[in-house]
Amino acid sequence: MGNTSGIRHYYIEAFTPYGYVSLLPELLKEIKYTYLLTGGPGTGKSTMMKLIGIQMIDRGNDVDYIRSIREADSVAGLYLPKHKICLLDKDEFNWQINFCGPYHREIDFSSFCRQSRLEEHSPKISQLGASLADIEQDIIAQLRKDYMPKKEEESEEDGHACQNKTRNLDAVLSLAWEGDQQGDDSPHIDEITRILSRIKANNLSFYFLHSLQLEGWLNLAPRYIRDFDRICLDGEESAHLLRVLLEEVKCLGQAMEIIVHPLKPYTIVGLLFPEKNLAVWKGNPCRIEEQGFRMGHSTELIAILEQYRKNRLELKNLINDSVNFRGLDHFRSELLSSILTDLHQG
Repeated sequence: MGNTSGIRHYYIEAFTPYGYVSLLPELLKEIKYTYLLTGGPGTGKSTMMKLIGIQMIDRGNDVDYIRSIREADSVAGLYLPKHKICLLDKDEFNWQINFCGPYHREIDFSSFCRQSRLEEHSPKISQLGASLADIEQDIIAQLRKDYMPKKEEESEEDGHACQNKTRNLDAVLSLAWEGDQQGDDSPHIDEITRILSRIKANNLSFYFLHSLQLEGWLNLAPRYIRDFDRICLDGEESAHLLRVLLEEVKCLGQAMEIIVHPLKPYTIVGLLFPEKNLAVWKGNPCRIEEQGFRMGHSTELIAILEQYRKNRLELKNLINDSVNFRGLDHFRSELLSSILTDLHQG
């Protein structure tokens, strides 16, 4: 797939000025075996997925790490693309999960916690969980203020209602589609996205490669496309050239990966053609300011993100204090064996 050692890192959800956007339903269309990991932050889910991922890589498997948008060093999911096996931290995603695959299993990591200790911290855990949910809405509201053009913000539905929504791919693509229907020629309407909204083929995959962090925007693109040949587009001809490539690949039935913009989720940052080992990008993938990201956050957004990090760390520490790590170590071998069985059956 054009990535070193068959390892890829990306996001499938994002905080955006338009609300919380989830591409998870697109990923689940292809899944055969799903393991849902439940339990609060600090119960060992992310560490478990990292360790299992390392063991799968050692066995020669391609591995996708689905990164958490809530914590820079955390993993929210593990995906084996060739075998359509996925482990997901259910609590990391804001989408109602529907399963089309033949098999899924739910594993409650709170069962590896000392229940008496959890009950002792229960009021504080509930308080912090509610606070984090509220702060996430504050993040979205501040992104609207910092990045959404005033005209567009006024034309959007009520801001509070908007930020409480979790939008899927169809919802965000409809933003471009509706503009097309109304004859809107404003620059925020992406012509390529209009085409994609009509295709919706199984050989399309959608990802985010940028995430909101306290220190600034985290950009995974340079690593993700490191081994791809690149075409960097600039200026008015970019939409035309992207459209030509898109039509060619569509006719040939080749796989295509769409990198979505987290600030303008109805637009595309890049198109990747794995079979051609080709990445087509708007601007320089190493220079995120060319895609409309600020080099530094506003003072207001920094304050919100600092509070979010503080509350999440406090919540993780409370839950982590109750974890039986020996029990988790024993369970990892059991879980790995179950995944290997699914892998060979698939």
